[in-house]
Amino acid sequence: MSILDHDLATRVEHRRTARDQFRTPARGPLPTDLLQPEEVYDQDLFDLEMLRVFARSWIWLGDTEDLREPGDYLTGQIGLQPVFVVRQADGSLKGFLNACRHRASPIAYGDTGHCPKSFTCPYHSWSYALDGALLSVPDRRRMYGREFKLEDYGLVEFRVDVLFDKLVFGCLSRRQMSLEEWWAPMLPRYERYGFDRFTRFHRDLDGVYPINWKAFMENSNDDYHVRFVHARLNFMLKRVETTFEVEGRCCSGYKPSAEGFDGTGGRTDLPEKDLRGFYADAVYPNLSPLPSPTELWIVRADPIAPDRTRLFSRVYGLNKSIEEQELTLENLEATNIEDTDMVALTMRNLRSPLYAVGPPSKWETRAVHIDRLVRADVQTPLADDEFVTSD
Repeated sequence: MSILDHDLATRVEHRRTARDQFRTPARGPLPTDLLQPEEVYDQDLFDLEMLRVFARSWIWLGDTEDLREPGDYLTGQIGLQPVFVVRQADGSLKGFLNACRHRASPIAYGDTGHCPKSFTCPYHSWSYALDGALLSVPDRRRMYGREFKLEDYGLVEFRVDVLFDKLVFGCLSRRQMSLEEWWAPMLPRYERYGFDRFTRFHRDLDGVYPINWKAFMENSNDDYHVRFVHARLNFMLKRVETTFEVEGRCCSGYKPSAEGFDGTGGRTDLPEKDLRGFYADAVYPNLSPLPSPTELWIVRADPIAPDRTRLFSRVYGLNKSIEEQELTLENLEATNIEDTDMVALTMRNLRSPLYAVGPPSKWETRAVHIDRLVRADVQTPLADDEFVTSD
């Protein structure tokens, strides 16, 4: 365990113990595992989550539509760590920390791009091959002498994998399970849809909100709020017949379609349950995919600070016109606004040390599952070789 990891954990545990001994006037008699105020605004806890949660998780970064040819790349974030993924000459994908080994300047710019031969740092012009090898350092002999070896300072690589020939994920930890194991509880259902045939909509949704990333994920996995906060959609769903599942790093809520509502898009090649209802899924720690017969919505909550989160939303569809795409995007945008407005309101009271959150309902089981996963990871120290290959 690193000194940074240990020091953060010690400070967080000290404050947690002190808060547990403080009796708030709002605390009720029933137990609760929902987020409490001290878990939302604590900067040390946030920093620890970046190490123990995000750096050890599989994070969705983008899709293969931006990685068609050798040299094509996309950039992203894993927690607070900038990264990029680039298509290699042999067709494989490699991921690297988006930081020059000299003075931390990014070397891949923009959300996506193409690099025909090598990446060059704009700060001191160190250049790197597509496979991450350091190719050259200006005036190397004069600046560093003979002890400096190019092979010691290649870009730092991380694990990359792809699901459904479409979705690109990255994981900084060398010890974490595979991406397929991470998604295992939901993988058979997702493989039925044929997402490799879906194509990305013509625009994404991207915004920053004054909310905590965990508070948003808690809301995304709260099946209780849907018929109130999103009442405009009640005509589509049988709300009171909601069912849910939690397993491993995944959880899923399901609502049957209302009588007379057809969301099949003409498909008949899926099980009746998939055709006659709506799933709201979550993949730990920060992904909310919503699959349907002809569309896949994905909302990712990127942490920026304890009280700031970027929401990035992308939709894929099967044979969708621009007009159909716009209708879907407007619906998703309205849903995101309803959610973020509600979470922003709760954030005001979650700032108070005198407030205590109440007990979860049955339909908040998924939210509690995510909260427990976060706490378990936060309490688990990093391994000494978490991010490097063992000797």
